[in-house]
Amino acid sequence: MSNYYDWIADRYDVTRPLPTSISEQVADCILNLVKATPETTFLEPGIGTGRTSFPIIKRGYPFTGIDISPPMMAQLRQKLQGIPNRLTLIQTDASSLPFADNTFDVAMTTHMLHCLPNWLQGLAEIRRVLKPKGIYLACENLLTEHQKAFEKPLREFLALYQSEVKALPQEGPRLRPFGQEMVQVLTEQGATVEIITAARWRLEQTVGELLNVYRMKAVGLCWTAPDQVFSKAMAKFIPWSHENYGSEDVRLASEATFEITVAHNWASG
Repeated sequence: MSNYYDWIADRYDVTRPLPTSISEQVADCILNLVKATPETTFLEPGIGTGRTSFPIIKRGYPFTGIDISPPMMAQLRQKLQGIPNRLTLIQTDASSLPFADNTFDVAMTTHMLHCLPNWLQGLAEIRRVLKPKGIYLACENLLTEHQKAFEKPLREFLALYQSEVKALPQEGPRLRPFGQEMVQVLTEQGATVEIITAARWRLEQTVGELLNVYRMKAVGLCWTAPDQVFSKAMAKFIPWSHENYGSEDVRLASEATFEITVAHNWASG
């Protein structure tokens, strides 16, 4: 996992477009949700390049970010060059946070927990280091409708060629740390939970831009498949996209959302 994020660090942000105006809007929403003061302490396990937290950090709030990948954090440091901040970055594993109990006012994650071998352990660690009245924010900016429709044939090609190689053991159904499943877990642990839509916007991308995400193997779908399977699938997928859309310059668009699952009264449980 660390090696993967080391490898994609320089292309992480560009393959996950989040307009500056939307990023600032999300930051405004977060700061309002937690009623932030200048001394509100933030923690973000899996901070990466600061895709979500950069606007909060540059406003000067005390912020601690941890990540397993030094190159990802190096991208964040580069973005902060010349900007006064109170950011502390630590390379460590989110499954065992190096902080005392009851340390932070706010903890936030964005598409990180599912990367852990045991995401419930990571969630328990976040709960442990939150202050009794602390707030947890599980942020989500998932695929749009046009992105899901574009990716669907690639998934089908991957499944086709995966069947030709020795199958890996399949896990049974399990909860994933998104949406209603996250709400279920937090509620069962005693939290008061709500889902907030922090931003909505129209996301436009060309077919070529979407193809480049997969050409650069910049998302998990690409690196979870064996190399031979991925290469065969892409050899089918690229011609398919040219035939289906006609040109890599064709623009696709749909509504994007940034949602936050907010947990109150959780750390004190």
